[in-house]
Amino acid sequence: MTFLTIRLQPGRLLGPAPAGGGDRATTGYRLGSPGAPSPVPTLTIAIFDNSGSVISPSGTDPLSNRFAEVEHAFAVVAKQAAPHELGAVLHFDSPCRGDVAPVALNRGGMTKLRGGLTVPSDGAGSSALLPSLRQAVKLTERYPQHTATLVVLSDFMLLDANPTAALRELAAFPGEVHAVVLGGRLQENAFDSRVTVTHVQRDDPPGAVARALFASLITHRRGGRLAPR
Repeated sequence: MTFLTIRLQPGRLLGPAPAGGGDRATTGYRLGSPGAPSPVPTLTIAIFDNSGSVISPSGTDPLSNRFAEVEHAFAVVAKQAAPHELGAVLHFDSPCRGDVAPVALNRGGMTKLRGGLTVPSDGAGSSALLPSLRQAVKLTERYPQHTATLVVLSDFMLLDANPTAALRELAAFPGEVHAVVLGGRLQENAFDSRVTVTHVQRDDPPGAVARALFASLITHRRGGRLAPR
């Protein structure tokens, strides 16, 4: 299991990240080099928890800056992506209007992904993981030739009927799993050893969420690397 210690800056200090580029002068942080396209088809799925414990004024991301940072990470890779590199967006309220089916990481695909990088208008703020997780599994079944990576951005204060069983099902996802834990209320040993875990705190510098997704996006790319913090 890989543990990364990454943190999230309070929303009032972090504005929307511009699309494309990794220049510290324009974003306040540098992600690194996306490298060259993956030699194998890939599918990266980002799942968002929009429950009150995340988006409320006292939540872990009250101004939803995780969306801007995820967009930025996707956009940096999209500038040098191949047609067989796909991205998708789901929400805990899945199926919902904010879900974006797999699209190529290119200009048109980024336009579609941006449409899902917001709290869904028809979302109820679910704290249950399983509906979106099972939607993600269905997506991988539609793209069996693609190596899948699932990135779940949540505080993992789950209200599934059996949260422990939900985390076991998460670990059994047919691909790599990256849990981006927003806030520090969950113990690291809550996750199976097959799950990569990144902890993100409100007092961390800008770019924490972007770095977490970027790390997953470049896993299979050639020569991709994270910039030093």
